[in-house]
Amino acid sequence: MNGHTLGFYASTDSKDRTAVSDRRNLERVQERALRVIVNSTTDTYDVLLSRANLPSVYNRRLQEIAILMFKVKNGLAPDYIMELFRNSNKGYSLRNADFDLPRFSSVLYGKHSIRYLGPYLWSRLSAVDRKRLAIGNFRNSIRDKDLTTLIDDACSHCTICAT
Repeated sequence: MNGHTLGFYASTDSKDRTAVSDRRNLERVQERALRVIVNSTTDTYDVLLSRANLPSVYNRRLQEIAILMFKVKNGLAPDYIMELFRNSNKGYSLRNADFDLPRFSSVLYGKHSIRYLGPYLWSRLSAVDRKRLAIGNFRNSIRDKDLTTLIDDACSHCTICAT
């Protein structure tokens, strides 16, 4: 099935241009294509994805951003990409402070930008994943994860909201 993978995974440029409606439209295109490939009209999108052994378009995009952040952290990315992110230069140690999170005044051009989303996603990854040394090991580990759970805007990961 991987030979039929659609090429609709959004690139990781300086601004994340995939609005929620655009993201849903891309997911619908992938769902229609999977229905044709699998020859099913009744399965849900999640079942189609699992049968084809594919992540959702949104999850795949987040995986690509995490891999890009690994490359930035380890000096493997091109200079123009590395210039988008600032390493944290604090005099004290914080658990997830590999990169500075930039401040923003607009959600469209701030919170949804790669400059913000990359360090935010990186800080939400497990310490084991962030400390991997080889790009191949990191990539294989990330490909097995659903990173959409790390980005949820619903506050379900903190101790107060989880109860």
